[in-house]
Amino acid sequence: CGSDSDSGTDPGKPTVSATTGILADITERVAGGDATIEQVIPNGTSPHDFQLSAEDRGSIEDSPLLAMDGANLEQGIPVDEIDVPKFVLTDEVQGLLEDDEGNVDPHVWMDPARVAGAIPVLGDALAEADPDHADAYRARAAAYAEELTALDAEMDAKLARVPADNRELVTSHDALGYFADRYGFEVIATPFPASGAEAEASAGRIDEVERAIESAGVPTVFAEAEDDPEVLELIADDTGVSITTDLFVESPGPTGSYAEMLRHDAVLISDGLAGPE
Repeated sequence: CGSDSDSGTDPGKPTVSATTGILADITERVAGGDATIEQVIPNGTSPHDFQLSAEDRGSIEDSPLLAMDGANLEQGIPVDEIDVPKFVLTDEVQGLLEDDEGNVDPHVWMDPARVAGAIPVLGDALAEADPDHADAYRARAAAYAEELTALDAEMDAKLARVPADNRELVTSHDALGYFADRYGFEVIATPFPASGAEAEASAGRIDEVERAIESAGVPTVFAEAEDDPEVLELIADDTGVSITTDLFVESPGPTGSYAEMLRHDAVLISDGLAGPE
């Protein structure tokens, strides 16, 4: 058994668990230097099929708080069996949507305005977990919520250049519902459902996607960086449209942060549907 010093954490700080890279970044912005954030699901691993190890579970159970998305995104984490306080993002946002399978769509982080509304609750949760720094957590939460509100306006301006008749999206799996709802787009087809690209896309579903592309006349389809692009590459070849393969949805990846991920995606979608500036 290792000590706090063995693991590289500061023994004077609480270690808060966060499920995904996105939740870890959001939580770290509110925690500042007052808490250490430990990410459970590695970047590049789909949260839909991640399986919790005994060591991971032990770390979570030792945490004063678990920050998670909810809505069954983290299916491999038995959250109901883990008795620690939880901040559940999808419990704190307004206007939850359903995905193409009729379940609550967990990808709420694709709308920074919805996330901004939940950030003060995260500040309160951290304050309860570590009362000695309560005021600092709440102050950082308020500041970060303002940053995300400004980011929302920035993305809206970037995406405004996409013409009304080009605001149709085809992506790897059904993960841009909140993005589309916020910025006036429509997700017209995806070869994989909201639960991710772990199963094979059926021939019938591929045919539906190709018909939707040809009917709508979309110029570009978007493959998520975390998904195998092979199916969308086949679809793009069959329909003669362009494909962009580095849309980030499940983790910030090389963009470095949640906010930069959203900026990156807004540029990709704007350029893919309206042409480069």
